[in-house]
Amino acid sequence: MSLFDVARPVEAGVVRQALLRADYLRRSPASVGGPGGHKEWLHFCVYGPQIDVLVNFSLCDDVRTGAAPSAELARVTVLVRGEGWDGDVDLYAPADVTVRAGHIDAAFGQSTVVFRDGEYHISAALRERPIAVDLRLRPASMPSLANNVQLDPGPPINWLVVPRLFASGTVTVAGRQTRLEGAPAYHDHNWGHFSWGRDFAWEWGFGLPHEPGCPWSLVFARLSDRAHTRAFTQALFLWKGARQHRVLRAQDLEIRHEGHLRPARILKLPRVMALLSPDLLPDVPRRLHIQGEADGDWMECVFESSDCAQVIIPNDQDLGVTIINEVSGAVRLSGLVRGETVSMEGRAIFEFLGA
Repeated sequence: MSLFDVARPVEAGVVRQALLRADYLRRSPASVGGPGGHKEWLHFCVYGPQIDVLVNFSLCDDVRTGAAPSAELARVTVLVRGEGWDGDVDLYAPADVTVRAGHIDAAFGQSTVVFRDGEYHISAALRERPIAVDLRLRPASMPSLANNVQLDPGPPINWLVVPRLFASGTVTVAGRQTRLEGAPAYHDHNWGHFSWGRDFAWEWGFGLPHEPGCPWSLVFARLSDRAHTRAFTQALFLWKGARQHRVLRAQDLEIRHEGHLRPARILKLPRVMALLSPDLLPDVPRRLHIQGEADGDWMECVFESSDCAQVIIPNDQDLGVTIINEVSGAVRLSGLVRGETVSMEGRAIFEFLGA
């Protein structure tokens, strides 16, 4: 029996209403004469018994020279990991994109994402790779919303996170279908005006327990300069069941890297970008240690990296690139919060962004 199944019906209704109020597509103000450079994406991760799945729907203002006013770039990224990583990034023409502002309701060609009847419905099929995803995700935790998070002296970013959902449906890779029922999942939504290539980096990740009845879920986020010498903000969020239970921030936390991940092969997307970034030495720790203590509460979290894929993005203002390392692995959490022992082991995906 899952945590969601034992939750009170009123709790599910509260979660649904919170998502309707907060998790909607903002869209770029450039279409009505506002500033350009807006970026927005919906990100979903799912853990199946033998597979990891990442799906990302993104809309970004087209800031390239000669781009039409208020033009946007619409992309769907799908990554799956079984015995190894596979996936792709599909770009869609404006005529193939339909988005309802103020809702979670978007179609990028045949790929769609919608929030209906309290669930996220995702359908995505890549054009050049034999990968298709058709999933329903039931939220099992309240969202956390952080507005105006400063990356650097430029404009801020906004972030909504739903750390725990349960996914059901199918994932098809090369004709082989995997059916999921109540698989643990994660969702976040980001938007704001910022440029790829500015002096910021992030380390972000989430952990969900192996045992469905375990109440603990965690999210970690650290924003820094690209040299990782100065942290703009950092926090470790803990949920108990559907509710956020504790947050340790800033000076409460000590972050430490141990070793380096050295995979034999790295899938780089889009594949053509491997020509610009052929390096097989990602800036990813073998282990990430997060320790926090405040007001008598303490938590220790260890993320152990196992495999890595990269999404490579051209910078907005120069010829460089920004690399997003998507890293799968295992997480361990222990601690004492509000007089209660915290203990969780599970799977995790962490993201390390930098030059």
